[in-house]
Amino acid sequence: MKATLKSVAAALTVLALVLSVLTVLDRSAISASAKSTNIRVTVVGLDNLPVHNARVTVAGKTFYTDNKGVSPVIELDALTNCYDASVSEWGTATVTVTKDGFVPAIVFNCVCYSAQTRKLTVKIYRADESELSYVTYVESPPDDYVKTLLPTE
Repeated sequence: MKATLKSVAAALTVLALVLSVLTVLDRSAISASAKSTNIRVTVVGLDNLPVHNARVTVAGKTFYTDNKGVSPVIELDALTNCYDASVSEWGTATVTVTKDGFVPAIVFNCVCYSAQTRKLTVKIYRADESELSYVTYVESPPDDYVKTLLPTE
């Protein structure tokens, strides 16, 4: 009887272990298949050289660029569309770039497609090359969307 109880307990332990491993594998497969919407920002000066340690802020998240002027991939959790709330294939984000010795830059309406990573390059001016207190860029919506707004003949 004791041997049977030990055998049953061992079998249940192995079964629980197998189920735990399968659950972890299933969860990782689900998260890998659910693609997120991201942005990766490259910051360069007017000379096209990378700007290291520039502060990049998107959707309330702040990151810094590496030696190549590139931010880490920034996940956009709740992407909204400032042009048309009924469009869900793409949304817009505001990107702010600051760095000591440079004029701050803001990109309004940066278009990011759902389940893709947007690569954005932002040029910033050295403070001694400009009298501006900031630089703004405004991105237009995708061409396909703009064409839907034009009257047909």
